[in-house]
Amino acid sequence: MAYRVKPAVVRINAYATAEFRYDASAIAAVEKQLLIEGHDLIVRNEPEGEAVVETGAGGSGSGFIIHPDGTILTSGHVVSPTSDKVALERELRRNGAIAALVKHFPIEELRAIYRGDGLDRYIRICGDAGRVVNIDVVGDVELSNGEKIPYRIRRYSPSLAERGTDVAILQIDRKNLPSLPLGDSDAVGVGESIWSVGYPAVASSSDDVIGGWLSRDSDLEPTFNPGIITAIKRDSSNRPVFQSNVAIYRGNSGGPAVNARGEVIGISTWGHANAEQIKFLVPIGVAKEMLAEAKVTPSDEGPFNVAYQAALDAANHGEWVEAKKNLLRAAGIFPNSPDVIRFKRDTDRALKDLPLWRLHPVASAIAVGIVVSMIAFAIILIVRGGRPRIPRDILKATTETVVSPGGAPPGQLILGKFTILNGTRAGEKLGLGGSGIRIGRESAICEI
Repeated sequence: MAYRVKPAVVRINAYATAEFRYDASAIAAVEKQLLIEGHDLIVRNEPEGEAVVETGAGGSGSGFIIHPDGTILTSGHVVSPTSDKVALERELRRNGAIAALVKHFPIEELRAIYRGDGLDRYIRICGDAGRVVNIDVVGDVELSNGEKIPYRIRRYSPSLAERGTDVAILQIDRKNLPSLPLGDSDAVGVGESIWSVGYPAVASSSDDVIGGWLSRDSDLEPTFNPGIITAIKRDSSNRPVFQSNVAIYRGNSGGPAVNARGEVIGISTWGHANAEQIKFLVPIGVAKEMLAEAKVTPSDEGPFNVAYQAALDAANHGEWVEAKKNLLRAAGIFPNSPDVIRFKRDTDRALKDLPLWRLHPVASAIAVGIVVSMIAFAIILIVRGGRPRIPRDILKATTETVVSPGGAPPGQLILGKFTILNGTRAGEKLGLGGSGIRIGRESAICEI
C-alpha cells in the first residue's frame, strides 16, 4: 500500500525571497523605545548608511495528484503566502525587520522579550522604517521523482481559522503522472486506521537541526506516519473535521491521509505544537465538493497506474517475472521515482532466488514436452522390441493348409484365415468358414 501511494505525493513550494533595506535611523528608533521601556540593550554593528538583510516568507507543504494530467489537491494555507501580494509583502517586511534586530541586538535578550510577547512593537518600528525590494516569488510542485514544475491555482479556500475549507486545487503541465484514488470520508468511523503521507520540514535536508547530514535525494522520500481517527467534529461552518493522533508537522499540511486500501479519506490541515496527539484533517468529501464546482473529475486510471498496479498485484502473488515486466513499463512512463527504483530492487532479489523453471516458464514447458515425448518414444520402442517375432523362414517354409472348422463341407465360403504364429504348429493356417467358430467358454458373450 505504501508503494502504491507514495509516488503520487508531491512537495509544494510557495514562498518568496527579497531584500529588506533599512538605515541607522530604524535601529536608533528601536533602541530608543527599548530604553523607554526599561530594556538596557546595547546596539552592535550600527549601520552606516543603508543596510541590507535577506528576508523570506512562505514555505513548503505537501499535496497529492488526483488526475494523471496534473491536477493536485493540497491545503489552502500552503499556497496562500504567495496568492495575496499585499499579505506577502507584509510578511517579508516583518521577517526582514526580525533579521535586522537579530543583527544589531543581543539574541538572548531579544528572546527574553519575545517570550514576554513584547517583541512585536519593536519589529513593527523597524519594519515601518525599512523597505522590501527585489521580491522573487517561487510557486512550484516538486514531484516524487525530483521534477520541479510551476503550478497555477484553479480553486482556493482559506484556512479553517479564516472560516474557509482550507482546500486548494492546483494544476501543472505534465501528463501520465501517478495519481491516488479518493475514498468515501462519510464512511469513516472513529478508531479507523489511517496513514498520513507528506514532507515534514523537520525531516528534510534543509532543516536547521538535521540539515547538512541528510542528502538532498532524501527529500524525495515522503514520511509515512500511522494513526487512527480519534473523533469526528465539525468546524464553525458545520462542516465535518476529522481529529486524529497521527503525526502531522509543519510541511505535512496538504498531504493525503489514506486508509488501508490506499484511498484518500482526508487532507492534513492543522496540528497544535503543544498537543502532540491532537491533529486535524479535512475530510476528502469536502474537497470533492470543490472539485465538483470546478468540474474536475478525479482519475487513477492513467498509464503509469495501470502498469504499476499490475506490477504490485503480480508481486503480491509471487509472479516476479510478470511484476518486473510491468514495473519496467511504469518506470518508462514516470522515471526516477524512488519507490519504483526500490520496488525494482525487490523484484531483482526475488528473481535471483527463483528456480530456473519459474524464470523461463515457456521454455521450461517446451523442454518438458520434448523430454516427455522422448520418454514415450523410448517406451514404445522397448515394448515393440519385447514382442516375440516369428522367424521369416518358418512362415516361408510352411505349406498353406486351409482347414474348414466344424466339419464344413468342401466349397463352403471361407470367411477368413487364422495363421498360428507360435508353438509347434507355427505357420499353419486355418480357414474360418461355415457358421463361424466360438472362442471361449461362454457362448453367449464370447461368440465370433
